[in-house]
Formats: sequence, C-alpha cells, structure tokens
Amino acid sequence: MEPHPLRLLEEGRDREAEALLQTSQEGLPEAERLALLGFVEARKGNLRAYRALALEAARRAQTPLTLYHLGLALPPKAGALALEEALHRFGGNAKGEARLHLALAIALERLGRPEALAHAALARLKDPSPWTILHHLRLELLFGTKPLPEVLEEAEPFLPHPFPGVRLLAGHTLALTHLLRGSPKRAKNLLRGLLSLLEPQSLASFLVLGALALDPPEVRLLLEGAKAFLPREGWPWGFYLLARGLGEGDEAHLLAAHGLLREEGALYALLAEARLKALGVEVEAPLAPELAPGLRPEARVLLLGEAGTPLLRFLGGGPLPSLGPRGTETLALLLAHEAGLSGEALGEALYGEPNLGALKALLHRLREKGFRISCSPYRLENPPPSDLGAFLKALSRGDLEGALALYQGPLLPWSQAPGVEELRLELEEALKQAVLAQGDTENLFLLAERLGEDLEVWEALLERLPPEDPRRLIARARVARLRREYGV
Repeated sequence: MEPHPLRLLEEGRDREAEALLQTSQEGLPEAERLALLGFVEARKGNLRAYRALALEAARRAQTPLTLYHLGLALPPKAGALALEEALHRFGGNAKGEARLHLALAIALERLGRPEALAHAALARLKDPSPWTILHHLRLELLFGTKPLPEVLEEAEPFLPHPFPGVRLLAGHTLALTHLLRGSPKRAKNLLRGLLSLLEPQSLASFLVLGALALDPPEVRLLLEGAKAFLPREGWPWGFYLLARGLGEGDEAHLLAAHGLLREEGALYALLAEARLKALGVEVEAPLAPELAPGLRPEARVLLLGEAGTPLLRFLGGGPLPSLGPRGTETLALLLAHEAGLSGEALGEALYGEPNLGALKALLHRLREKGFRISCSPYRLENPPPSDLGAFLKALSRGDLEGALALYQGPLLPWSQAPGVEELRLELEEALKQAVLAQGDTENLFLLAERLGEDLEVWEALLERLPPEDPRRLIARARVARLRREYGV
C-alpha cells in the first residue's frame, strides 16, 4: 500500500509526494490533491503557484485541508480570516482543529499579532506533535513569558529528530533563544550545524538569524545561495533584502525589505525600522508604536535595540498589571474625556454609583504611580501615549487607515464597568459608521477582520469586492454563515 502524500510531505520526501500527486489518488479528493500539489510548489519557493492552486482547491471544495492551505497561501490578513472561518465550520476533530489553529498562529505571527501565541497553544493542546510543540515554543520567544532556559530544555530533544523539517524548526527555535539570551556565539555554532540541511523552502526563514549570528563571509555565502532560489517578491525576498541590509548596513536594502515585510513579516519589518533609525532614516507609518508593546522584553531588545516605544494598550488588550483593573478603567475613561469628568460622573462610570470614597482612594494610587490628575473636573494633565488616545485622534481627523491600524479589538473587553461598556460600544459604532460611509474596500476588509461577526460590514464588503478578488470566497462564506446564525 502506497504511503499517503501527506505523510511523505511530513517526512520531507517531497519528490515522492509530488510523483503521487501528479495523478488522482484513491481516498484523496481532487480538491485536496490540488491543495497538496500547491504546497509542494511552495516548498520549492513558487508561492504564486501555491496561491493559485490553493484558490482553485477551495473553489472546488471547502474542507479543513483546502482551507488550511488557502489560509497559508493567501496574504496573512486574508489568510487569517479564511482560517477563522474554517475553525467555525469544521470544529470538533482535534487533529483537524490543531492544524487550523497552527496555520492561524503562523498567519497572525506574520502580522505581528500576539494572539498568535494563544492559537499555537491551542494547536499544541489538541495535538501535541513535534510541529505544534516547536511552533508554540517559538512563539513563546516572541510574545510569551516562558523562561528562556525552559524553552531550550523543551526544544533541544527535537534536534536529532528523523524528519529534517522538525530538526530545522528545532534549530531555528534554539538559535533564536540563544540570541534572545545574548549568546550569539551559541546561536552561531548551532546555525553552522544546520547549514547543510537547508533547502530552498527553508532558506528564507534562516537568513535573518544568519545575518544576526554568523560571521560576514558565512552570511555572504548564505545570501549567494539563497539568491538563486528565492522568488523576488513577497516575504521570502523581504527576508533576503533584510539580511543583506543588516550585513551591509545598506539603507536601500533595508527600506525595500521594510516595504515587503510590513504586511507579511511585520516583526522583521521592526528590525529594518530599528536599523534605519540608527542610520538616521525614518520610515513612513512606523510599525513599532503598534507592535512593540505586544512583544516580550527580550524580543523588543533584539528587534528594536531598546525596550521599544512605550504605549499603553487598551484596545483589545488585557488589564495593565501595575495599575489593576480599576486603575486601567479609570485611565481609559480619562483618556477618552480630555475635558475631564466630575467625581459623580467618574464614580458612576466605574461603579454604577458615585462612591466618592472608593474613587478618591483609587485616584490617590494613580497619582502615586506618576499620573497627574487634576480635580474639578478630574482630568489627566499628562496623558500617557496610548493606542486609545491615538485612535481617537485618528478618528477625529478622518484618518481611517490609522484608526483601523490601532483598533486591534474592543476597548478593555474584560471590563464590566458601566462607563467602559458604554464607551466600548460608542467607539466601535463610530468606527463602523465612518468606514461604511467612506466605502473603501480595503478599509471595509480591515473592519470586517477587526469586528469578526458583524453581518452588516461583511455584506457591505461582499458587495464591493470584485469577482476575481480571492477574499470574495472568504466574505461569501462568512456572510452565509452569519445569515444562518442570525436567522436572516
């Protein structure tokens, strides 16, 4: 009995898998055969062929496997939506769900979004395979809190794994861990041992690590080898340009890398930003204010060369540990009301009643932490940099692109304070109405992604997407599901 192509691909036996996939396979639906053929092309570095075959596969049949590959083949924003839709439709099978959560983690990582870690953790929980374990550990290095020695201890046993792909993923995770620990020599020795394993499909992800750890002659050899195989577009070429820019300190390569990576490899675009800044070059619409706060401190140091831009997160974020829930809610309310609030209004917004005693104690604690809050009315005299403040300013001047970039989720979704709940709905509705009135397709797409389950926005997006746009497939599926769920 012939082995299944999926098994062959997992083992790194791509040529055997491709030979099987050239003809119809018993027990393998035609749509899934096309999706796997596309994946083989991606392994060769042909991302265009992967995207075309994944789209055709999903048009023929939407299954967990075809939507998995569609999610990986599309640009990450569209891919994340396709994978979220697949999870809604095909939940229940642990292994299938794990595959979709893992792909969603990869798409979100490419966008620089910390939620990637949660999806990697779910993938590992539902199917603790070498792939899910190592991806989870790797994302802990970027967004998590797991001590670095523990990451090393968990990842090292996978280095002698029989599958080359597992060995490379383990090596990537371990090399990144050493760099975060400030041990470039250990990262260098590890990468040298992996160079002989690198093939076209794995080159791109090692280029930046190599540029950070290897000696210049080794970096030049690695880049020369990669140049012959990498497609000169998208994130793989962005990694090549970034590695070259890092090695040569070249402004032009760093700027080009930043342009390619900001939408498909955002965390590495941060590295380009930091190096450009050191050269005295500022980029338009820098990503650091939005992305840096979500990174673990060691990752901020590696990517930005410093602690990163301080920015308090209120939109889609959790409570601020040093302030506590009430302190966080108070700051959000004061940031949203620049003119200030009376004691009675602020107390009711927080507690549902004036409660001036509790309010005064709370404000005293905030003042002790360095926030200057005046009385009559209560007002922030030194508003800290925050996503909420920047979002409100962007919305007020009609900068919908800026507002959407900052709106990573609802205001303090965990809060049940009456004033915060009211403000949360006001912000979402204001943004929604502004985007619907403008009618720009890209902004509608971003809004649909941010709001997730808003049928009105998805219907508006579906009306405006041209038939050839690959996102139309996602929008049509989301509208159909939401109409069923809402009984429309």
